Amino acid sequence: MLTDSTARAHTAALSEGMAHQPSLTALRAGRIVAMAHTRPLYRGEDAEKGIADLSLLAAAAAADCIVLSWETCDVKVACGIPLDAPEEALNILIAGEDGQYMHVEFPYTPHPIATRNRTGLQGFRPQWLTPIQSTNNPLLSPIQRAVEQSFAQRAAIAPSGLDTTMVWMEGLGYTVNLIDSRPPAEAK
Repeated sequence: MLTDSTARAHTAALSEGMAHQPSLTALRAGRIVAMAHTRPLYRGEDAEKGIADLSLLAAAAAADCIVLSWETCDVKVACGIPLDAPEEALNILIAGEDGQYMHVEFPYTPHPIATRNRTGLQGFRPQWLTPIQSTNNPLLSPIQRAVEQSFAQRAAIAPSGLDTTMVWMEGLGYTVNLIDSRPPAEAK
C-alpha cells in the first residue's frame, strides 16, 4: 500500500516537473502512527539536516518501525552529493528499531511530457524499470542519519509528546499528518 501510494505521488510530482519530497512514515505495533514530508530545503547542510530531522517524528511517536522514501537524484543534488551518473530512482526503505532494514530502489527512465503543466516546469512520465532490493547496504548520509536518529532519540523526544513535536515540525514547514496516535493497548 505504501509503495503504491509513494509511486503515485512521485509520478504526480514528476508530471509537474518536481520530485517526491523525502518522507517518513512512523509505525508502532504494525499501525501507521504519523507521516511527514520534508520542509522547504536549501542546498547543502540545510537539506541534510532537514531530511535527517524527519526522524524527530518517529522518535516522538515511539515508532518501532519506519518507512522512508526519497528520490535519489533529488536528494543527492540537494545535499551536494556527487552524481555518478543519472541515477533516477524512487527509494523505499523499511527499518526496524533493531537496526536492520530493507531498501528497495525503483529505477525509472523519465520521458518528457509534451503538455504544459501548472508549474511551468518540464513535466516527465516515468518508465519504471526492474526494482533492486538490498538489505543493510550503505545509504546516503542524511538517510542513514534519519534511520539511526529515529530510534536513538526516542527517550529524549518522546516525553515532549507527539502533538508538541508535530506543531514544532509544522512551524518549520514540514507537512505532518497524525494517523493513529493512540497507544497500542487502546487501538482496536
